[in-house]
Amino acid sequence: MSNEKALAELTAEFTKMAAENLAIQFVLTCLLQRLSAVSPAVRATILLAFDDAANHAENFSISAGAKAGHLPETLRIIEQMRLMLVGEDKPAREV
Repeated sequence: MSNEKALAELTAEFTKMAAENLAIQFVLTCLLQRLSAVSPAVRATILLAFDDAANHAENFSISAGAKAGHLPETLRIIEQMRLMLVGEDKPAREV
């Protein structure tokens, strides 16, 4: 197999994985939007889950330091999903 063909196959696989990931994020966010409309308590619980997830990503990223790899991007995605859910952003976190 040529290098160009192998690269094209890898690129296609990465594109497919990114599309699948984004689809899951959209479905999850839409589900959470609908659930948060049920009651203020449910909404508060969902927002706390986003806080917890962001805190975990931030703590792992800080602990990993220069070897954090994808963790700063993970935190950015969590914050972006929160923004999609509530229409407002918490103060930006930088890792």
